[in-house]
Amino acid sequence: MMESEDFFWFWLGISGVSARRLDAVLSVYSPVEIWEKIGGELSDPYPFGEKAYESLLRYHSEELLRKSMERLDDLGIGFVTRNRFSERLSQREVRPPAMLYYRGDISLLHTDCVGVVGTRECTAYGKDAATRLAYDLCASGVTVVSGLATGIDAYAHRAALKANGKTIAVLGSGLNCMAPVSNMGLYQDILRSGGLVVSEYAPQIVATRYTFPERNRIISGLSAGVIVVEAREKSGALITAEFAAEQNRTVFAVPGNITSARSSGCNRLLYDGATPALCAQDICDCLNISAKKSEKNNRVIQLDIFEQKIYNILISGERSFDDLVEQTALLPPKLSALLSAMEIKGAVVKKQSNIYTIA
Repeated sequence: MMESEDFFWFWLGISGVSARRLDAVLSVYSPVEIWEKIGGELSDPYPFGEKAYESLLRYHSEELLRKSMERLDDLGIGFVTRNRFSERLSQREVRPPAMLYYRGDISLLHTDCVGVVGTRECTAYGKDAATRLAYDLCASGVTVVSGLATGIDAYAHRAALKANGKTIAVLGSGLNCMAPVSNMGLYQDILRSGGLVVSEYAPQIVATRYTFPERNRIISGLSAGVIVVEAREKSGALITAEFAAEQNRTVFAVPGNITSARSSGCNRLLYDGATPALCAQDICDCLNISAKKSEKNNRVIQLDIFEQKIYNILISGERSFDDLVEQTALLPPKLSALLSAMEIKGAVVKKQSNIYTIA
């Protein structure tokens, strides 16, 4: 029989024992002892759940487990077992799963991570805040963690890619059942950029109303702190904040308009003692993360208030001149002069057809 401890964790993981039940059993037995005692001394399905217990018995075969590993390899999917998680993700308060399935660079689990989460139905303000914070965090060497949902999650991931940084997406489904399908392109972009996509669910598992909240503990578990950008009073992002607090992570919230329902959850977090998320540098300082900026990123470009407004819009993606006129509410001659000045400073680049992007 394979001697590696990974083997026994893989067996527990592929059998689908829930994290809560697994912790209860592991408080009494080690993974090796469970392997040796299953069906004998451990003949009661109760601690595992009946379905998981049946799977444990069915997969109690070295040959079958090896074939399962080979099938994952054929799918281009790796696995990392709990004994190889980062110290932060291994904490008991996280209720870590037996293993994570993954595609991408698994070493990112051991980097400085910050979670960025929020509502799917975000406002323009929420989009800009998520984009700016995630971009600046990645430019400082931080890995941005989110859930690859629409809205704030997607904007955070895209900003990380725009900054040529690293990002981790934690799915509420199996790796082969991406939800929402509309973000499949972003999923692939994350992998192409050297990022990481992980899930505690087997590749063929479809997301449910329960798996999304459950995966949120892993987003916070991977992170030194979690930023809630926009959230209603009852929001999945607030579930992530609750997990973060239980795991002794720092909870940040972006202050919002008191008349906006989409900011009510964030403002409530701030009232209850969350740390205001005002800029990436403050977040790094609070979490004792040393910014790792390149010489290019260290070059300071001075922008006036109007130029900064244009720059903030372009962080989220390239824009046409007409788009910028509409979004900045500046007169065309004024906008043209500002863009020319920003080109000279090296802040923006003009592409063909009057399209502008960050340099």
